[in-house]
Amino acid sequence: MRFKTTHNIFKDFGEHFDPNWMDSNKIITPPKKDWDYKRQMQIEDVNLWEVIYEQGGGFGIYAAWDPYAEFYMIRVGWFLEAQGYGAEIYYGPGSMNKMIKRAKELNIPISTNNVWIDPNDMWLYTEA
Repeated sequence: MRFKTTHNIFKDFGEHFDPNWMDSNKIITPPKKDWDYKRQMQIEDVNLWEVIYEQGGGFGIYAAWDPYAEFYMIRVGWFLEAQGYGAEIYYGPGSMNKMIKRAKELNIPISTNNVWIDPNDMWLYTEA
């Protein structure tokens, strides 16, 4: 798993990394808190992103990690950004399916895994 701040994604192309994560045989991830869904999340609300996919030229797919929410960002690349296209965002119920559909349209290879979903959070994964 890799993590980036919004600044890393758009400005310095670095990565959020703590060497202490390597001190264990278990996967250690940065802390996160859940988003409360009281309002629509914006890119500026995200402190840390999980990297789902990255490719040269500025293409990338990211999921909000802190705060943790059904919020995805597709960065469309430097060439399209120069033409006025920015990042595409997908938020809330059904957002994962919309992001996957868009990734396929952009020919971005993305794989999915079956995961356990808490019944109280099921509303986030169904189409409205």
